[in-house]
Amino acid sequence: MTRFIAVDSSTIYDVCLNTYGSLDYLVKLMVDNDFEGVETFPKAGQEFLFDENLVVNQQVYRTNLDKNLKYATGEI
Repeated sequence: MTRFIAVDSSTIYDVCLNTYGSLDYLVKLMVDNDFEGVETFPKAGQEFLFDENLVVNQQVYRTNLDKNLKYATGEI
């Protein structure tokens, strides 16, 4: 499992896209991290664990990681 730290103004959807690169693993991400639901917002600095072997696009993941890019679209 790999660790991801949420940033201010991120949603659980942002965290899922930052980690897995797809919303296909949204439920897995929430279950694995005991996250309440899609209407709950991650706190800045909140840690999420994810399975790096399930990342949909490794190239995009590596680029974002190398450049420290994190999606944070704000409240829904």
